[in-house]
Amino acid sequence: MIRFSIFGVPVEIQPMFWLTGALLGGAIDARTKERVLAVMVFMIIMAISILVHELGHALVGRRLGGGYATITLWGLGGLAYNHGGRFSRSGNFWRIAAGPGAGFALGLLVVVLLCLGLGPQNGLNLTCRSLFGIYLTPPSDELWAFVDEGGQKLRIIRSFLWINFWWGVINLLPVLPLDGGRITELFVKPQRLVYQIGLVAGAAMAVFSVIYLHSVYTAVMFGYLAFQNYKMMQENRWR
Repeated sequence: MIRFSIFGVPVEIQPMFWLTGALLGGAIDARTKERVLAVMVFMIIMAISILVHELGHALVGRRLGGGYATITLWGLGGLAYNHGGRFSRSGNFWRIAAGPGAGFALGLLVVVLLCLGLGPQNGLNLTCRSLFGIYLTPPSDELWAFVDEGGQKLRIIRSFLWINFWWGVINLLPVLPLDGGRITELFVKPQRLVYQIGLVAGAAMAVFSVIYLHSVYTAVMFGYLAFQNYKMMQENRWR
C-alpha cells in the first residue's frame, strides 16, 4: 500500500491498482527486458493520468462544496471523495465533470508539447496517428524518422494520449458508476431509468469491445457494469 498527500489531499494506491495496470500494459506477453520496461512505464503513466483525473474531482469538489477530500486508486481505477461536502446540483455536476476535464487537459498539454518539439504539423499528425490511426497530412521526413525510431519515447507519448483521451471518452458513457452515469443521475428521473440506460449502454459497449476493439478486459468490465446496473434496476423496481 502506497500513501502520500498532494495539494493537501491524502492519496492511497492499493496493490490491485498495479496488478490491473500490469495486465493492461501487456504483462502477460512481457518476455523480454524491453517489454517488461514498457509495462512498467505504462503503469506509471496510468497512475499519473488517473491521479490527475481524481485530483480534478477532489480539488474542484473541495472548492465548490467543501468537505475533506481523499483519493483511492484501486483495481478498477480511482475514487475521489469529498467527505462532508455539500453540493448543489450544478456544483456536483462540475465536480464530476472536472475529473474527465483534468484528463483531457493533461492530454492537451502533451499535444502542445509535441507541437513545440516537432512543429505544429508534425505534432498534430502524430496525435491523430496515435489516437485514430491516421495522419492528417502526408508525414514529413522528420516525423517518419521520429516514428521509425520508436522506442520508449514513442510509447510514452502514445500512452499519455490514449489514456487521457479514450479512457476519458469511455468514462463519460452513461453507465454507473462511471462519471457519465453519475452525470446522467443528476438529470434523469426516475432513478430506475438511469439504471436502464446504464444496462443498455454497458451491454452495447461490451459487445462493441469484443467485435471491434478485440479487448477481453474492456468487454468483461462493461459486462460486469451492465450486470450491476441491472441488479440496481431490479432493486429499485418500484421507486
